[in-house]
Amino acid sequence: MREFFQLFATPAFYAMILQLSTPLVFAALAALVSNKAGVLNIGIEGAMVSAALAAALFSTLTGSAALGVLAGVIAGILMGLFFALCAVRLRTNHILVGIATNILAAGLAVFIIYAITGNKSDYPGIAMTPWNVPLLKEIPFLGEIFFQNVNPLVYAAVFAVFAVRFLFRRTVLGVRILAVGKNEAAAASVGISPARVKTIALVIAGGLAGFGGAYLSLGYMSGFNTGMVAGRGFIGIAAEAIGAGHPVATALFAVLFGAVNAFSLAAQTFPS
Repeated sequence: MREFFQLFATPAFYAMILQLSTPLVFAALAALVSNKAGVLNIGIEGAMVSAALAAALFSTLTGSAALGVLAGVIAGILMGLFFALCAVRLRTNHILVGIATNILAAGLAVFIIYAITGNKSDYPGIAMTPWNVPLLKEIPFLGEIFFQNVNPLVYAAVFAVFAVRFLFRRTVLGVRILAVGKNEAAAASVGISPARVKTIALVIAGGLAGFGGAYLSLGYMSGFNTGMVAGRGFIGIAAEAIGAGHPVATALFAVLFGAVNAFSLAAQTFPS
């Protein structure tokens, strides 16, 4: 029991929560943007798989983790465009498109890895260099959590939460996404193109999922593994549903899921 209470007094535990929550926050925000446009996007999982592989692949080829992240985001956007082509342009059922996207991404990842390396599961990547913020890292306890050896994409996830919030509260595009999601026919009657708005929303969602996938292969780990996404896309969808479409609440529930995951990992070290 003493180990249980000591765990919550350890900065390393809260740092682990940040690490595990980051991809969930990106996935949850991707689900939020899609849902605001009236699209149930369960293809987020597939977008994260594609992004994780692209990030690892291009970081190794270019020798740059930053270019790897960029490649991961582009891969996520391409998966978002594929989803938009099928679900918006071709009017295919959203659930079926999501399932197809996930299967396609998983199978394509194995094919690409096998074609390049001859194995079917792993590909190395160049890990991102963690940041140490001068002065702030010296703050007792909090400095160790938020400002020492923190992956840059952790800060990007925090920025993304408020960027999405700003999108829907302060921009014309955000208002149009909300209008299409609320009533597609009414939006069309005032000159808004629902297909175009949904496509843009799915591209944004794909980019956010791309950041989450890139973090997994270049931040949380230093390479790609076929099972590394492990349902995080679906957990993000669940966090968005619980958060009721509010960006900050959605992110907080994603962090809650990350905290539970962190505790489950830490509890394995407790003496029996």
